[in-house]
Amino acid sequence: MYEGIRSPVIHTPKTLGEFAAIAARYPQARIWAGGTYLMSQKDYYPSEVKDGIIDLGLVDELKKITRNDRFVEIGAMVTASQLLYAGRLVLPPILQETLKTLASRIVRRQVTIGGSLCVPDVRLPLSTTLAVLDAMAEVKYYQNGKISTHWIPIAKLYDKDGKLLLGAQKALLTRIRIGLDYGDYQKFIMVEDPIRTTEECVIVAFQATRAQNTLTKVQFCITFPTKAYHISKDLESKLSGQTLPIHPERVNTLSYELVTELTKMHSAISDLQLERGRRIFESFLHELNAQSLSS
Repeated sequence: MYEGIRSPVIHTPKTLGEFAAIAARYPQARIWAGGTYLMSQKDYYPSEVKDGIIDLGLVDELKKITRNDRFVEIGAMVTASQLLYAGRLVLPPILQETLKTLASRIVRRQVTIGGSLCVPDVRLPLSTTLAVLDAMAEVKYYQNGKISTHWIPIAKLYDKDGKLLLGAQKALLTRIRIGLDYGDYQKFIMVEDPIRTTEECVIVAFQATRAQNTLTKVQFCITFPTKAYHISKDLESKLSGQTLPIHPERVNTLSYELVTELTKMHSAISDLQLERGRRIFESFLHELNAQSLSS
């Protein structure tokens, strides 16, 4: 069955400098981080990979976690398990909760932060949560022997359908940066599995700051893994400055405004996913109301 099929060439750089040299010589090589998504695809092997595979597993520069008083920086090859262990005291609760949803405990030892963000056509939970945290990604572009470095908001890495937007030239996401100033209300909910039940999955992240029962700095992202990556600046604006509790009729109106936005911009979303997204959004506002009344 496998007669004539050759194993691909594996390139193993140990530094980003070595990666640059390999990327210049083999521009069509596939980048391999943890491999968990690639190996989950039914036709991942055997297949012909032009220019081979660049395995990032030996690049120690991509495995660092550093922090100062303003932000934490996380290398692209840090695994979800490592980040959960190392970040208990510095990571926002919503990010810790998100990391726990990334497959099983065993698989989290292999899932890398950069790999999870750079799946080309499926949006996974991490990109949803990092968008509401205003996280930034350092991306290095390699073209014609030149290297350029850009800091890009996570929310700008994808188009409205969730497709990766790194461009045609060879690019490498090397680290992410997360500010340590975040809201006191954070919520993450994922319904169904984004890989096994992609067509039914809904992923939602929300955060806000409450000051004397007034909402400020509201940030909201809802993802349908293969269909939409949606950040509603209009709803964020309407909720920022809102006094708690929000009248139930107003909550209902806002939730249907979300449905209208999603329907207008993303025609492929199913009715089931729309209703799930609407109800999750409503649940956040009702919870904020309940907390304001009990305080």
